[in-house]
Amino acid sequence: MNILENLKTLLTPSNVIAFKEANNGEYQFLADRINNNERNVIAVVTPDNLDQLRELILFSADKAFSLFNLLSPGEINTAPIPGNGAIVVIDLKKLNAIIEVDTKAAYALVEPGVNFEQLNAYLENNDIPFIVDFEKNSKQSVSGSISNRHYGYTPYGDQLMMQCGMEVMLANGNLIRTGMGAMPGSNSWQLFKYGYGPYVDATFTQSNNGIITKVGIWLMPKPPGYKPFTVQLPNEAALNQAVEIMRNFKINMLVPNTVAISSAQSDALQFADEDITSSSDEAMAEKHQLGHWNVYGALYNLPANVDFLWQAVSGALGQIEGAKILSDEATATHPIWAQREKRMKGQFNSINKHLADFSSINVHFASPIDGDDAIKMANLLKNTSNPNQLNMISQFALTWRTMMNQVQVLYPTGNPEKLAQARELTQQLINTFSEQGYPVCLVDADMQEAVDQVTLGGLQTLKKRVKKALDPQRVFG
Repeated sequence: MNILENLKTLLTPSNVIAFKEANNGEYQFLADRINNNERNVIAVVTPDNLDQLRELILFSADKAFSLFNLLSPGEINTAPIPGNGAIVVIDLKKLNAIIEVDTKAAYALVEPGVNFEQLNAYLENNDIPFIVDFEKNSKQSVSGSISNRHYGYTPYGDQLMMQCGMEVMLANGNLIRTGMGAMPGSNSWQLFKYGYGPYVDATFTQSNNGIITKVGIWLMPKPPGYKPFTVQLPNEAALNQAVEIMRNFKINMLVPNTVAISSAQSDALQFADEDITSSSDEAMAEKHQLGHWNVYGALYNLPANVDFLWQAVSGALGQIEGAKILSDEATATHPIWAQREKRMKGQFNSINKHLADFSSINVHFASPIDGDDAIKMANLLKNTSNPNQLNMISQFALTWRTMMNQVQVLYPTGNPEKLAQARELTQQLINTFSEQGYPVCLVDADMQEAVDQVTLGGLQTLKKRVKKALDPQRVFG
């Protein structure tokens, strides 16, 4: 009996999808990104419940294949891919229960198959006035987004920080609960993150040390006062000054959300129905009434406080030579600004329809919130050798103390030649930015080896020791 037949006997045929080129549908991107001369996906399994997941894990312990947990649909994840051999992908989309939403303490407890659209619909249908923070799209898994350590655009944008309590299935089939969930009789599992003793939740993010089966997430109450704004900047000097101003606003939490700063070209590629071409920033700025650079932020508080804060924020930003400040009144007449504004209040936005034919390799670089660093990183990206003229979407994301340069290297889905070129370009970016002191803080799983090559050995050794302790038989690769 071969592996596929064994899996169908174990989980029932309806839960096993044989991975063949002629019939891989929604999982095509897995073939693009995982399969090579040393490894290939042979099946996708969709367990109905935790018992089936445990049976699969225990069955796999001594078999000639590894398991790869698909965290979110259409994404390759940040969890390491097994290095070689046959791979069985686990898709937990059927474990999609919203277990609890506590309206007093403002949290939700969900299974890994719950996406942002489902959670948002639950809140709206039950008239619960909370905001769901998301990073990419409504179909993204809540648990998967946390596991990948994504950032959304509301004050709760640091999704791992807003996560509280996990249930994880280990490689031996055991279920553990982290934080206060490990304490008998606890009623604060989703209230206090750290529990007692070592804090271990992050061990199961950006890793293949176990499979998250439940996760708690704090939800943001809808603010009584909300004022989004954008600042259109004419040049790099204005960008430098804007970042310097925003640093103080971020550190003092006057502008509490994840502030995005994007070029006109990247904004147009994301939110206008532009062909995926390398049109210049100047052309896109003129066509779509954008600045050369564009800052997006928002204020959230009591209405009187928002008005007071806006005087300070607009006064400081108004000192930037050539800057144009737009607030929410401009939304209706500016489609790109409207899409950006939706994200900052937890609403799902539309993206460029032409992006549907493209996939991307994602890599984020970290730096201080510093104007000189913004200019340097922008120039590093602009001056990177790109002989195949692949398109890149990039933006700066300003968080608590960090400015991330978030880059997507685009390639046509299903085009192996362009994917290889995208990998080469991403490798070059990782090397170049790392050499200049801008380390990687997020990268897709199939590019992690490039990051390992520029990481100090001590941390790598520790990660290997943790992996060996939690998954000695390399069930998860």
